[in-house]
Amino acid sequence: MSINNEYDYQNDASLNDKWKFRFAFFEKHGMPNFWGPTPAWKEAFKTMTFGQKVKISFNFFAYFFSVIYLLILGMWKKALLVLLLNVVVVLIIMISDLNFLGYVVNLFTAMRANIWYYQYKVKGVHDWSL
Repeated sequence: MSINNEYDYQNDASLNDKWKFRFAFFEKHGMPNFWGPTPAWKEAFKTMTFGQKVKISFNFFAYFFSVIYLLILGMWKKALLVLLLNVVVVLIIMISDLNFLGYVVNLFTAMRANIWYYQYKVKGVHDWSL
């Protein structure tokens, strides 16, 4: 795990404005951890429009193309973990016939992908955690 303190995402031409908006929000208000957001994040989130809330908290590409999208972004460790989670969920579905679980991993991935990419690009964190 390395820390990249010299990366300037605002001047990175490879990032579109949507990613810069997300990164700026996470820089200013922090980011939610696995168990929930910080109080500063919650307060800032309440003041946003619906479209901004969706832009910050959900990634549609990650929902529909989870593993492939993470690989495209360069987060191969996260992609392997998501693939492993999908395999485990498929096994659980086969045993218990709980078909709704098929959407859980992709929903989780869509809700965490923006945070993971922020950690990867801005902070330089490329680890095996979810």
